[in-house]
Amino acid sequence: MDRAFAVAEARALGVGPDRLRRADLRAPHHGVRTRRTAVGLADRCRDLVPVLPPGTVFSHTTALALWQLPLPRGLDVEGGPLHVESTGGGRVRRAGVIGHIGRVDTVGRSEYRVRGLPVVDPLTAWAQSAVGLPLEDLVTVADALAGRWSPFAPARGIPFGQLSDRVTAWGSRRNASVLRGALALARPGVWSPQETRMRLLLERAGVTGLVPNHPVDDEHDRLVGIADLADVSARVAIEYQGDHHRTDRDTYRSDLQRREDFEDAGWRQVQASDDDLGPRSAVFVARVQRLVIGRGGSPAGDEMSRRAAHDQR
Repeated sequence: MDRAFAVAEARALGVGPDRLRRADLRAPHHGVRTRRTAVGLADRCRDLVPVLPPGTVFSHTTALALWQLPLPRGLDVEGGPLHVESTGGGRVRRAGVIGHIGRVDTVGRSEYRVRGLPVVDPLTAWAQSAVGLPLEDLVTVADALAGRWSPFAPARGIPFGQLSDRVTAWGSRRNASVLRGALALARPGVWSPQETRMRLLLERAGVTGLVPNHPVDDEHDRLVGIADLADVSARVAIEYQGDHHRTDRDTYRSDLQRREDFEDAGWRQVQASDDDLGPRSAVFVARVQRLVIGRGGSPAGDEMSRRAAHDQR
C-alpha cells in the first residue's frame, strides 16, 4: 500500500515480521511503516496518523501550518516536532511529537479534515499558539485569519467579532494576555505578513493610525492604486517591495508608472525592502516620520486615518 500503515494493522492481515523489516519500507515512527518518502509537513503528519489514538488532532503551530497560515521564518514546522491534541485518553508521547490534552467543551472548538488530516479549527490553533509564538507573529496570524491568505475557507475572511469571541472564551488560560494583545494590534484588510511587520514596526515608533491597503484615487476619482499602508491626511503611501518587484521586468515597469501616478494624485510613496524592516529599520522609520510630519500629518496619526481604519473593521 502507498499510505503509511501501523505495524499492528499489517500483522493482523498476516504480514510477517521479516517483510516488515525489508529495506523498501521506512519507519518514520515506532510501529509505523511506509514505502514513500515524506515530502513536506502534510506527509509527515500522514506518517503519524496510523498510530494516533481516536480523538487526536493536529494542533497549535502544526495546525496553523496545515491551514497555510503564516508562521515565523525561523520556525521549523517542516522538520520540527508535530503538535497533536487528544480529547480522549492520555497525552500522546512519541519521539518527534509534542502531545497536548484538550477539552471538547472548549467554546468554539471544532475539528476539520485538511488534506485528509484531522486538524483543530484555525481560531483554536491560533489561541493555542499564544504559548510559544511571539506577539508579532500572533498578530500576523490574526491579520491572516481576518484576511484572505489561506486557501481554505474556514481559515479566511473571519469577522473580527469571532476572533474577539474566541479570545474571550479563552479566559485566563496560559498566555491569554498575549492573545488579547495580539487581537488589539490586528487589523482587517491586510494582504501579506510583510505588511503586518511593516505596520507594527511603525506603530512601535509612534506612527499610528495607518490604514492597510487604502485605495488612492486621482482628482477625477479614478483608482490609481492600493497603498499597502497609508497615512490618509498626509497622503503618504508606504509600500513593501519584495524581490520580485526588482527581478520581474513587468512588475518593475509597473512600479515606476505607479510611483508617478501616485505623485500626480498628490501622494508620496515610501518603498521598503526586507532590509528596511530589519537592519535599516531606524532609517526607514525616521524617513516615514519626517514625511508624515512634513506633509501636515502627525507621527501619532490623526482622526481621518483612525476613521478610515475603523471603517475597514
